[in-house]
Amino acid sequence: MPEDSINLRLVFQFLRNYWSLILGITGLVTVLGITFSILAAPKYTAVTSVYIETRASNVVDVKAVLSGFGSDDKLLKSQIEIIGSNAVAKRVIEEHDLKNSPLFKLEPSKLSEILSKITGEPPVAPSLEQRVLNGLTVNLNRNTTVVDLSYQAHSPEMAAELANGFAEAYLADRLATKYEAIRQASEWLSVRLSELGVKVRASEQAVEQFRSEYNLQVAGGGTISEKQIATLNQQLVFARTKTAEAQARVDQIEKVRVRGGSTSSFADAAQSAVITQLRAKASEVARKEAALTVKYSHKHPAVVSVRSQLADLNQQIEKELQRIVDTAQNELAVAKRREASISDSLDQLRDVTNTENHAQVYLRELIREAAANRTLYESFLARLKETQEFEKMDSVSSRILSRAEVPSNASFPNKRLFLVVSVVLGLIFGTVLALILEIFDNTLKSKEDVEGRIGLPLFSQIPLLDEFASSSRFGSFFSFLGGNNTHGSRGAKSDAASNKAINEFASSNPLSHYAESIRALRSRVKFTRLDDPIKTLLITSAIPGEGKSTVSRNLAHYAAKAGERVLFIDADMRRQLSADTPKDANEKNLADVLMGDVTVADAIRHEEGSKFYYLPAPSHRELWETAELLSSKAMKTLLEGARKSFDLIIIDSPPTIPLIDSRVLSHIVDGTVLVVSWNHTDGGLVEQAKELLDQTPGKTLGVVLNSFDVSKARLNRHQASYGYGYYK
Repeated sequence: MPEDSINLRLVFQFLRNYWSLILGITGLVTVLGITFSILAAPKYTAVTSVYIETRASNVVDVKAVLSGFGSDDKLLKSQIEIIGSNAVAKRVIEEHDLKNSPLFKLEPSKLSEILSKITGEPPVAPSLEQRVLNGLTVNLNRNTTVVDLSYQAHSPEMAAELANGFAEAYLADRLATKYEAIRQASEWLSVRLSELGVKVRASEQAVEQFRSEYNLQVAGGGTISEKQIATLNQQLVFARTKTAEAQARVDQIEKVRVRGGSTSSFADAAQSAVITQLRAKASEVARKEAALTVKYSHKHPAVVSVRSQLADLNQQIEKELQRIVDTAQNELAVAKRREASISDSLDQLRDVTNTENHAQVYLRELIREAAANRTLYESFLARLKETQEFEKMDSVSSRILSRAEVPSNASFPNKRLFLVVSVVLGLIFGTVLALILEIFDNTLKSKEDVEGRIGLPLFSQIPLLDEFASSSRFGSFFSFLGGNNTHGSRGAKSDAASNKAINEFASSNPLSHYAESIRALRSRVKFTRLDDPIKTLLITSAIPGEGKSTVSRNLAHYAAKAGERVLFIDADMRRQLSADTPKDANEKNLADVLMGDVTVADAIRHEEGSKFYYLPAPSHRELWETAELLSSKAMKTLLEGARKSFDLIIIDSPPTIPLIDSRVLSHIVDGTVLVVSWNHTDGGLVEQAKELLDQTPGKTLGVVLNSFDVSKARLNRHQASYGYGYYK
């Protein structure tokens, strides 16, 4: 099964083990809850519903009205805090005269009086407002702006009266607060508006005065000088462009002349219509000259005439080219003079403007201040008008939706609710207590517990004898201190017949589960050492009340009935096992043998009809030197002699932790068996007892779980084994 899954078997086992505790705690808490609900003074609750308007009533600004819809959580929470404030509580106290109401009279409690006497200071008492507010509860209905004012009081009439009273006081307080705030705002706005009016007039006068003083005339958003500078800047740019174009033409002509070329090759000459016509005529005359030269000689009059015409045309072309060059140079000179003129005018105007610019800086500062004052003045004027209009409204939007009525039934205590809550709390407390007990439960319950924690094998699980069991197992250890054994085998009130039945139960009921457990114990002891059989067996326990004497006596009787010659030695000389017959003060016992007063044969008693022999401990004698007697040479001699005459010697010794006797005996026996009470003995005590007995290594053989509850063991899969359901 996965570790994170719930083991229902363990849950059922837990409930089976602790059901009585859980039900007991549940019953106790339920009784306390019902008792409180019966004795508690009844309280009555009345409820008033109030609608809280979260939209500001603004009839001046239409946009504010339309945008004001919707709820504001912070506003609602603030209004709820106001309802439960001391200011509203004071209104309620005054209007309903709660100072003289007997329901709110403060009576100091007994505890406060005691504390004041101890500390020497007067008791701290809550104020009347706080006592009145203690009964008030304000709840906001989900997805609405409606709140429910619930008031709880011992009187139904007072509950309804104060629920309505708090609602009315809240509305009155809100109305008064609004009017007071409006009045204060109007007064402050009026004073502030007067101050701002003076500032606006003063700042505007300063602007006009400064402008007149420095002749800062404004035209089209700027001064006249600024406009003129802008125009001259544009003209200067245009003039510089013209100058650059003229300079480019002149530079081109000069570049052609420097290279020795003809002026007819630059762009303006190529684009001239006159030059084009002259060149066309010159070409035509040149062709005619060539034709006449071929036909006639160079000196022919016709050739000379044509050549004269060609020379005249070339002169005209040269003159036209020179005129173009002169025109370009003249345009360059004009452009330079015009540019220089505009630049001089601009420099002169800038000198004038520099002075104006310094004044403009301060003027703009004055203008900004005047504009800011004017804007602030207009804003305050609009706010004052709105406030004056709002002051004329004589109602608030919040209102009472439903008034509280006098309740007929008490709201506290709710007996059904108290019953259910008490049962649930009882189950929770009982379960938690059971879980705590289970967590801190350190007892041994299974084979895994014994072998895992103690490190010893589990020899047998001896069941609980219900017919002889004590009514209480929790008094075992305390009974040892008082001289009584609650397991029934050592009880001072147990008679001889009862003791005999308990000590011989296994031999008398051989088919019982108890007898089977004793047989298992005998077998484990017998077959533990096959090469060196155990003949002297010490049976002890960690603390008193584990049932070791009953186990050891039953083991001895059963072994004797099985045909073995058994000697049972009662070595618990502090508290002796009750005999089958009334005690005799002069009876020979183990102490007499060890002190040499009598022989072993004289002290040993034989049970008629069986092979059971036992050596009793002193019954009417207080001994303090028991450890010395048990560790003496006489004890060793006694055991050595018994080995020769008996098949098995069983020694019942005192508990290991409180007394040293068993630790002494563990040195001289073949083996020791620890008896542990199932689900009762603390595992830490058993570990401590084993450590004390391990001073003689290898002598501690195993553990016996006594008083094993078979009915509970069936609930545990790891504890159940074959035979538990077979024997009755």
